[in-house]
Parts: sequence; C-alpha cells; structure tokens
Amino acid sequence: MEEKKKKENRFRLVLFSESTFEEIRSFNFKTWYIGASIAAVALLTIGIMIAILVYTPLGTLFAPPNYMDTEELLNLREKVLQLEESASAQNLYIKNLRQLLSGEVIVDADSSVTQIHEDSIANIPRIEEDEQLRRTFDLDQQLEKVGSNQIANTAPSKPLNQLYLVPPITGSISMPFDPEKNHLGVDINAPPNTAIKSIMDGYIIFAGWTLETGNTIGIQHDNNLISFYKHNSSLLKSTGTYVKAGEAVAIIGNTGTLSSGPHLHFELWQSGKPVDPQNYINFE
Repeated sequence: MEEKKKKENRFRLVLFSESTFEEIRSFNFKTWYIGASIAAVALLTIGIMIAILVYTPLGTLFAPPNYMDTEELLNLREKVLQLEESASAQNLYIKNLRQLLSGEVIVDADSSVTQIHEDSIANIPRIEEDEQLRRTFDLDQQLEKVGSNQIANTAPSKPLNQLYLVPPITGSISMPFDPEKNHLGVDINAPPNTAIKSIMDGYIIFAGWTLETGNTIGIQHDNNLISFYKHNSSLLKSTGTYVKAGEAVAIIGNTGTLSSGPHLHFELWQSGKPVDPQNYINFE
C-alpha cells in the first residue's frame, strides 16, 4: 500500500479594496516562509544592536569597569609626586629670581621669604648663605646667559631724567606709584588687545607666568635700569631676546591673582630700587 504524501500547507495573503472588495494583490507562501522571515528580522536586529554597541559611545554603558592594578596605581602616584616636586622647585626658583632682581632680602629661616623695605635693608646684617645665593643668581650672570656683552654698572652713566623712555602704552592711570602700600609701579588702563612696548633697548631677562602677576616680562636696559610689564594676556617675546625701544613685547590683559581687571602694571627699577614711572614717562 503506497503511502500518501502529505501535502504541505500553503497560505495565501489577499489584499482587497475596502470600498469595492476588488482583489488588488495576492501572495502565496508556505509555512517555512514565516519562520525564515522571523529569523531574518531577528538576525538583522541583532546586527544593528552589535553595530551600535561597537561603533557608538552607547557601548561604554555596558562595558565592564576597567580596574587598575595596585602596581599601576602606585606608579601613577609616584609620577604625580615627582611632578609636584618639580613644579614646587620651579616656582621657588622663579620667586627667588624675581626677589633678587628687585633687591629684596631672602631670609632662610623655616623657608619663609620676607620683603624688606629699602630704608631698612642697610641695617640688616648679611648672611653668608644669602650672599652665596645672590652670587649664584646674580643679575650680571643672568645677563651673560642671555648674551649680553656688557655688564651693567652699579651707578648709571646718565641720570634717569636725561633718558628718553618710550611709553609702554598710553592710557589713564588707575593706581599710581605708592611704596607705602607696596604698590611699586603704576596701573594703566587701555583698550583690549593693546600692544605693550619696550621703553628702551634691552635684553629680556624674564618672560613667564607667576601666580600673582600672571604673564610677566622683565627687561634689562642700560644704566642699570629694569622695567617690568605684568598681568599680560599673552607674551610676544621669550627670555634672552634682545628688543628695541618701542618694540611690542606683550598684549594687555587681566592675568594673575593681583589683577581685578584688564590693565598693565608697569614697574621701573634703577640700581635695585623702584622709582615712580610717572616722573619720567608721559602715559597720556
């Protein structure tokens, strides 16, 4: 007796017009078509999800946490400590250099730095360690490093009032020279992006950042004269550069903790003592 072949179930999907019930289109399909369609849709969905997790930031939400081992953490901590020590040493060097240039006295008791007014400097006995430090970072040695061929004399060759000094900027004076309040220069207001100019020919002995004065430039001129330009937004010259009178060295700004608004704090020092710039420069 011959076995009857089982007929495979077939299905027909018919689309009718709702208004006329006219057959628009029909589709014939078998049972396995449904399973294949479901599998294809599932695979496509899985593929799209994998692509989203791999190629978009969304995948980081489901990634396992990246735990660092103890040895790596200790190495990172050691590097951070080394960087902190290096930064502290650099800040101390810059601070001491600025004090030496301005004629301040360094007191090496419990590593503190004390500023002494010029009227009392002569009454303080010199310490051998202090003299050694001064000789190490002496201004004359700094000038030799930046390429100066002539050492500044202790006494100026010309009186300051006989020199022509180019105004670093022109503007109104918001705070004058006042040594009693430890304001050893003048604050000059000027429009943003104003270029700051060197008052005379000279070598740049300092061009960098300090916490209190921000971007700062110091220039050594003839006649044992030094000019400082502080709180700049940016510096146009670097240490060791020779600049001419009237040459732009910085852009006016508002950097440093001692600045409360855009301005130039300008200082003029002669033979290690601050002088009032308004006596020798017309800023208007």
